[in-house]
Amino acid sequence: MQQAVADVVRDARGRLAAVGIDGPDAELLAAWAAGSSLGELRVDMAMGRAFEADALARFLAAVARREGREPLQHITGLAPFRHVELAVGPGVFTPRPETELLVEVALEHLRRRVGTALVLDVGTGTGAVAIAIARESDARVIAVEASPAAYVWARRNLDALSPETVLLHADARDVAALAAVGIVPGSLAALVSNPPYVPHASVPADHEVRDFDPAAALYSGADGLDFIRDLVSLAADLVEPTGLVAFEHTEEQGPAVRAMLEDAGFRDARTRQDLTGRDRVTAAIR
Repeated sequence: MQQAVADVVRDARGRLAAVGIDGPDAELLAAWAAGSSLGELRVDMAMGRAFEADALARFLAAVARREGREPLQHITGLAPFRHVELAVGPGVFTPRPETELLVEVALEHLRRRVGTALVLDVGTGTGAVAIAIARESDARVIAVEASPAAYVWARRNLDALSPETVLLHADARDVAALAAVGIVPGSLAALVSNPPYVPHASVPADHEVRDFDPAAALYSGADGLDFIRDLVSLAADLVEPTGLVAFEHTEEQGPAVRAMLEDAGFRDARTRQDLTGRDRVTAAIR
């Protein structure tokens, strides 16, 4: 017996709400399962149309996974970021909308700059930041990722969405690896990063973060700032005069990051808020 899309989605919405998941996840999973857009799904719901059998089976399996708090993006295999959809899955940090602010800060700087720009994205993960900057500016972008698992996802996304972007499988603090692709002292117009910044003792409350994002992409020392400290030192050497450095961080870390940058000789250190009004990105000029 066929089941109406509206009835099945309504039931799924209730099941997800019972485990603390509100929002459009049921609709998004239904559209994914049916191979349609969200708009098309809503038309189907309004018209009383039924699920095709294979789409219904995919949807019910997906809802069961989401009930277990598996991230929506792992189930669909896709994460939207600015103007693209990125392939995601186990082993890589799922990009969040708030990281789009990091891209915007970089683009604002690049729009004011004259001449060819070289940008380094450290800890690229899925490649989200590097891809966005490369597609929305004339900059030459180099992305670096140390994690073998994350590197696979970055390679896949860059090949599909920004094949001209250089991807290094290396630790960004390996100056020889950077020099091999032309990153030498004073060569960067911008160094940007969404680094690990969670203090080791601060276990995230969200199941999706705690249980599915890789620990190496989350934690960085007792105060969460160990990796940013290393990047500030790196940027002080690699960023050109008037160049930009910008980091994403928690809403409590802005003052500490500004102080680090100022101590390293950067100027005009400022912290920007994301769309929720939380301190999210600190940037400064060399």
